[in-house]
Amino acid sequence: MRTVAHLSDLHFGRTDPRLVGALLADLDRTQPDLVAISGDLTQRARSNQFAEARAFLDRLTPPVVLVPGNHDLSPLYRPLNRLLRPRDKFNRHLPRHTFPSVWRDQSLIAIGLDSTRPLRWKSGALTDTHLDELDRLLANIAPDVARMVFLHHPPAAASGGHPYEALIAHGIDVVLSGHAHHTRVEPIIAPTGGALVLVQASTACSTRLRGESNGYCLIRLDRHLIEVTVQGWNGDHFHPMRHHRFIKQGADWRRHP
Repeated sequence: MRTVAHLSDLHFGRTDPRLVGALLADLDRTQPDLVAISGDLTQRARSNQFAEARAFLDRLTPPVVLVPGNHDLSPLYRPLNRLLRPRDKFNRHLPRHTFPSVWRDQSLIAIGLDSTRPLRWKSGALTDTHLDELDRLLANIAPDVARMVFLHHPPAAASGGHPYEALIAHGIDVVLSGHAHHTRVEPIIAPTGGALVLVQASTACSTRLRGESNGYCLIRLDRHLIEVTVQGWNGDHFHPMRHHRFIKQGADWRRHP
C-alpha cells in the first residue's frame, strides 16, 4: 500500500504560522510516500506569496505533486496577464511542476490535472483534453496499479453526462479535489456502473475558513482497499478526526464499516 497526504487550499498570504508549523510537524510524523496538493497555494498569486509556498514545499521530505487553483492564476485586475500569461508566476516560482503532474511507482500512479480556466474567476472543469492525457498516461499501466487523479475543482462533466463517469471509465480509483474548504469523503457511483472514491480536503493552513476547521487527508490505498483519515486541527496540533474505509467489489468501490 501507499500513503498519500492530500493538502489543498494553503492560501499563502492568508495563513496562520502556527498551523503551517504544525502541518509540517504532522507530515513529518506521518511520513507519507507522496504529498499531493490540489491547488490554491497562494491567496492572490503575488510573488511573495509564491515565495512562501516555495519555502513550505522545500521543507517537505516526501515527493510532491501539485496543480494550480484559481487563486494561483494572474488576478482579474491584470486582464492582459490573466489572458496571455495566466500561470506565469506559478511556472516561474515552481519550475519543477508541470502539467499533467505525474508520480508513479509499482503500486500507484497519481496524475494531477489543471482544472483552472483563465476566463473564469472561480469555476473550473474537467475537459476532453484531460481525458486524452489520461488515455496516454494510463495506456501501459498494469491492472494491479492503483490509479489516482487530483485537481483543484471537484470534477464537472466532460462533454455532458455524469461528472465522474469518464474518470470511472478510465479505471480511476480515487479523485482528490479542494476549492470548497469543506471535507467530503464518499463513493461516487456512475449511472452506467462502476464507482470511485472522492476525497475533498478542507483548507490545510489558511485562515479562510468556511464553517469547518483546518485539515488535510491521509489516504492509504492499493487496488482493492482505500482508507482515508481526516487529520483535523484542534487548536494545538493535527489529529485523526474521522476514518473512512472502502473496498472494491468488482468494478465498484463501496464503503466498508
